[in-house]
Amino acid sequence: MSFAMANRRSLTANIVIYTVLIAIAVIDFYPIVYMGMNSSRTAVDFFRNPGGFPAPWNFDNFKALYFRFDVFRLFGNTLLAVAASFLLTLALSVPAAFAFAKISFRYRSALYLLVIATMTIPGITFVVPNFLLMSRLGLVDRLESVILMWAVTSVPSNIFLLVSLMRGIPNEILEAAKMDGSSYVRTLLRVVIPLSVPGIVTLGIFNVTGWWNDLFTPLIFLQSDELKTMTVAVATILKRFDTDYPLLLAGLFMTSIPPTVIYIFLQGYIRKGLVIGSVK
Repeated sequence: MSFAMANRRSLTANIVIYTVLIAIAVIDFYPIVYMGMNSSRTAVDFFRNPGGFPAPWNFDNFKALYFRFDVFRLFGNTLLAVAASFLLTLALSVPAAFAFAKISFRYRSALYLLVIATMTIPGITFVVPNFLLMSRLGLVDRLESVILMWAVTSVPSNIFLLVSLMRGIPNEILEAAKMDGSSYVRTLLRVVIPLSVPGIVTLGIFNVTGWWNDLFTPLIFLQSDELKTMTVAVATILKRFDTDYPLLLAGLFMTSIPPTVIYIFLQGYIRKGLVIGSVK
């Protein structure tokens, strides 16, 4: 009798859990479906029935994005800035995280706490100093300013994630590499980085999707339309056609696809990267 009641409770719990998860998935996915459907409509059809289906399906909005706004250039700007920022932040974060996790030196804990403490400072407080710095360096209205801002501001959180992961690397492996005459750089490249791939991919997913969706930083540092990222272009250039909602939705839909695809195909790395450092 108790076994049957336990099964009934377990079934009820599973139903509740799956119902909640399905509701969350529907709520999160609905905006993408709405943008995809309504971006394939004309303005007249949209205003006639905003919540209806396209009648007929029309893809002229995507053609307009290509011919009138050079959407490939906007995607290229975004991809270039994101890729360069990721390589730069990795070059700064991985060696620092390895040092904090596995190398003993004076004031290591104090320096690590100081780096992590910067995560608590609101980023908005650095906007004016950073803009003045980029202006004096002559980098305003250049992609380099956005690349530097994205890469440097991500370092503390990247170090925090990678340190927890690298602490799980067995010291015996590092000692064996040292006995074989492996230098610091070689150990980092041949041993530490391959063992840290799940964590690196995880922070890459978080960083790339965050940068791709970032509106504030490129909006502050990039003034020319030729340099704008996709998100900024949708918010500024397409805003000039704010009465053409299907065109705006087409831009938003195209902007939302890359982060969504990244999360769908790399979600396994996210789970693995977040727990691997806690298992020895």
